[in-house]
Amino acid sequence: MAQPIRFPAIVEQVIWHTPDVATYLLRSDKRLPRFTPGQFIHLTVDEFDPASFWPESRVFSVANAVADRRSIKLTISRQGDYTGRIIDDLQVGNSVWGKGPYGEFVLDASHGYRRAVLIAGGTGITPFGAFMDAALTNGQLPLEAATLYYGAQTEDLLLYRQLCDECAEKVPGFQVRYFSESQPRSKSQNVHHGRLDIANILDEQPEVSQTAFFLSGPKAMIDAFQSYLLSQGLMPEQILIDAWE
Repeated sequence: MAQPIRFPAIVEQVIWHTPDVATYLLRSDKRLPRFTPGQFIHLTVDEFDPASFWPESRVFSVANAVADRRSIKLTISRQGDYTGRIIDDLQVGNSVWGKGPYGEFVLDASHGYRRAVLIAGGTGITPFGAFMDAALTNGQLPLEAATLYYGAQTEDLLLYRQLCDECAEKVPGFQVRYFSESQPRSKSQNVHHGRLDIANILDEQPEVSQTAFFLSGPKAMIDAFQSYLLSQGLMPEQILIDAWE
């Protein structure tokens, strides 16, 4: 893994999804280490002197492959006071500091499994965004096959749907299924009404013993899905969680 560094960045773009969810494109002033899809950074909007202690910050999964070694995309939702400050105050042109990359939620074949099931609840999609971005850049997956199960409260909150569809169309071995808790307006058969159901997801897998399960989303979802998979005889190392979402 690349050695983490501290780096200044400028907010280049803000995309509003709802009043409480936004995507930020940050441009680093310095060349960044190589990121592995699934990793995260610490982000602070407070003033920082590199000769002093690191200020208060929060961790966010990186949503792009950082292929240019300069640009970082983060999707942030209001979860508390600090993320509230980010949502309310951070604007185009503002300066921030980041620290990273960190994390072992690595979306490749290094864990020893040929297939992957990616389960994303809400903004838990972000580390999988980096995975899809890298797959599109490379034209292939880093493993044999991957299926993404992506759920949100409404169809409109499937924020990365365009990227998912593009990846499913262009990258061999990648599939995606969407779930909307409210009745979807879309007539696409790929958007299912209801919540992500781990029992159904597990039943659909052709080679469970050769499959790693990556879980990213609300803590309650991760805990429940991890517990269920373990109860069904999966090995602990088959279940990887994004602890920062």
